[in-house]
Amino acid sequence: MRKIVGYGLLIISCLAWTTLPLIPFFPAETTVKAAWAGGIFIFAEVTWWVAMPLLGKEIIEYLRRLWQGIKTKFQRVFKK
Repeated sequence: MRKIVGYGLLIISCLAWTTLPLIPFFPAETTVKAAWAGGIFIFAEVTWWVAMPLLGKEIIEYLRRLWQGIKTKFQRVFKK
């Protein structure tokens, strides 16, 4: 049950992140768009960080290794 809730929160967080680039195209005032973007950003971050402890140490280690790999690739590209 813990992992189901964790993966559910992770999916919700990823969906929230994917909506952020769409906000500038909504037919609303700039202040409303900024408020929505801020709210969605906070919601995505909270759901992400609540999901991480539920999924356990393994997912956190996996994400750290993934981040280190991405960082290493960028360092190689920009070092040349």
